[in-house]
Amino acid sequence: MDKCELEHARGLENIQNFIWDFDGTLFDTYSYTIPCFCAAVRAVGGEPDEAKVYELMMENIGAAFAWYNTEKGLDYEALRAEYHRIHRWDPVSQGGPFPYARELLRIICESGRKNFMFTHRNTDVYTLMGYWETLEYFTDIVTLADGVAPKPSPEAVELIAARNGLDKSKTAMVGDRELDILSGARAGVLTCHVTNGKPYKNCSCDFRISSLRAIYAVLGGKCV
Repeated sequence: MDKCELEHARGLENIQNFIWDFDGTLFDTYSYTIPCFCAAVRAVGGEPDEAKVYELMMENIGAAFAWYNTEKGLDYEALRAEYHRIHRWDPVSQGGPFPYARELLRIICESGRKNFMFTHRNTDVYTLMGYWETLEYFTDIVTLADGVAPKPSPEAVELIAARNGLDKSKTAMVGDRELDILSGARAGVLTCHVTNGKPYKNCSCDFRISSLRAIYAVLGGKCV
């Protein structure tokens, strides 16, 4: 492993509670959703820009629908309907865990630490994690189906911390987007930005790493 990458993760060994984002952080779902969105744009007569779609989806998919409507003149409802026609919701199509994700979740549990999650998904996240055998590693999960405000609101992070009695000084929100980082910072926990080799907005955070492998290594995992 690159020594620089490992150094960026130093200090995460002191974290006892990891609050994870799902899409783009633990699971590589963008590699499926972005091509689906681009195909939908073409289907309704537009010309997609994959880099722009990625940038918009780093906010949320609604932002992508809205931008192609207001900036490119595509019908919002037609684009949305076409996307949902193309996009399949089965666990295999949507993409599985990033390299080292499952191993990292396991070593966190084995070391006496805990995993939590706040995701903008609804209850489908349970099906996905069950299929990929990662659900068992989580102590508590909050989704938008629980009625919490979306990121960057700190509401869900504060809820997880309160009902699990977490020490915020030993808790980190881990995500790939500025929204994830802001939700953690506003809740008073530490923040870890995982880029997973993708372009990113240079937001303020406590840790920034390029892959989950770095956290796995700093917690004592043996990387291949």
